[in-house]
Amino acid sequence: MKDSEFALRPLEIPQSRFDRDLYKVEGKHHWEGSFIKIDLLLDKLDEAIENSQPYILFTDVDLVVKPGVYSALKTYMDDEYDMVFLKEGSHLNIGFLLLKASNNVIDYWKTIRNMMVEKEGHDQAYANEAIKGFTGTYTTFDNQLFTCSNTWDCKTEFVIMQVLCSCLGKEFNMAEKIFNTAQHIDVQPYMQYVKEDIIPYIYRFQELLAQSYQEMKTDAVN
Repeated sequence: MKDSEFALRPLEIPQSRFDRDLYKVEGKHHWEGSFIKIDLLLDKLDEAIENSQPYILFTDVDLVVKPGVYSALKTYMDDEYDMVFLKEGSHLNIGFLLLKASNNVIDYWKTIRNMMVEKEGHDQAYANEAIKGFTGTYTTFDNQLFTCSNTWDCKTEFVIMQVLCSCLGKEFNMAEKIFNTAQHIDVQPYMQYVKEDIIPYIYRFQELLAQSYQEMKTDAVN
């Protein structure tokens, strides 16, 4: 994000933590039971309150970012929403969050953490469940300006895209995200950070995509 209004705070987590925490429950979402995101989010909200910062923008790393993010966000801050989420289909996506640094917002995310402790579930699923009891104000971003890769209409100019995956497995998930990101930006400068064993999966994903497209064409003709 290049907007001068942001004070960027990149959060680096050792890969060993992801290797230990993710993909623990076979057949479930790969973030199932992981507290990585929720603990960092609560820590940054506490830090913002201590420093008298009105809002934080808490995001995943797998985003396509274009110019104009701050100006697109400003209207939500001017309206003083407590929380603003991405909208993915019919549910809230927590990959890109505008959060007011306040006690009721912290209480909401603590509720989600408690639910995860009790049931060992997926943080995003519990975010959608807990929002029903949230007493503050919340809304969702314009779902094309701030979009997800599975909800974008393929023509509207966006400023943020959350790149999603089909949950086909660890390597395929990474390959799919890289492939989808490459449709919007030059990913070559970032490939130095991708493990070599992921590269074959990128080509395999392209083959699966082409195969799926051909099957769709055949079905349409039939």
